[in-house]
Amino acid sequence: MAYEILAVKLCELEEQLSRLSGRIQLAETARKDQIQQEMEALARECAETELALQKKLQRSRAEMVATLSDGYERIGEILQETKAALQAQATKRGAPDDAVEEKILLAEYGLDFAVQAANRALLLAMEAIYAQLTQQEPERRPS
Repeated sequence: MAYEILAVKLCELEEQLSRLSGRIQLAETARKDQIQQEMEALARECAETELALQKKLQRSRAEMVATLSDGYERIGEILQETKAALQAQATKRGAPDDAVEEKILLAEYGLDFAVQAANRALLLAMEAIYAQLTQQEPERRPS
């Protein structure tokens, strides 16, 4: 059962990564107004997805989900604080050419962090499948 649930989630992740790749490719050839529209659409999607996840976390009665929810909330706060700190640094420097390079660097690290998060999620999935298989094994008793 764990495999089926996790396989669906991994398919969803694969679909999202494919869309991300497509959006990056689109941005390479699109006009500024098209990119702006795509950014706005993505921002809406992110907000909707985040809200849906928060609601899902709140509805769950599992004790461990409350801990996950707290951690997720703290991560959101840290991301907001980091964004504000980066904006303050950029404002202090005031060099527009540096801003482009910094945005590219920030995007690169953001994608690196996303890959790391995906790998950690995959590790959790593998651990869950392993635990299920271990539980299903008949107990071996020494003769």
